[in-house]
Amino acid sequence: MAARVTSAEVKVIVETSISDVTTPFIDMATLIVDEDLADTGMSAARLTKIELYLAAHFVLMTEERGGLTKTKTGESEDTFRSFMGLALKGTRYGQTALLLDSSGVLTTMGQYRATIEAL
Repeated sequence: MAARVTSAEVKVIVETSISDVTTPFIDMATLIVDEDLADTGMSAARLTKIELYLAAHFVLMTEERGGLTKTKTGESEDTFRSFMGLALKGTRYGQTALLLDSSGVLTTMGQYRATIEAL
């Protein structure tokens, strides 16, 4: 399916120096929405917002290495949140996508599933 959002729309919510965020950020968000969320019964408007915030999440992970948490002016210092292990909870945009996902699918993505086998 075609992307629901544009590079310009993503740039409205996330500041970035990347000129075109369509590839791979919007493409990745579109893939997730199409394959994991499209059949969950959520409205097209909600899926579009989720795609927008997922794309912004991917941009921020690349641009700021997970999200700026602290800036010090004297002797210049920036501290970034490590998003390793946090998945979508690692950025404010990912957290918004999780909030918008009423199906709960995004919350469980990437989690290991326990299995029990009979001997």
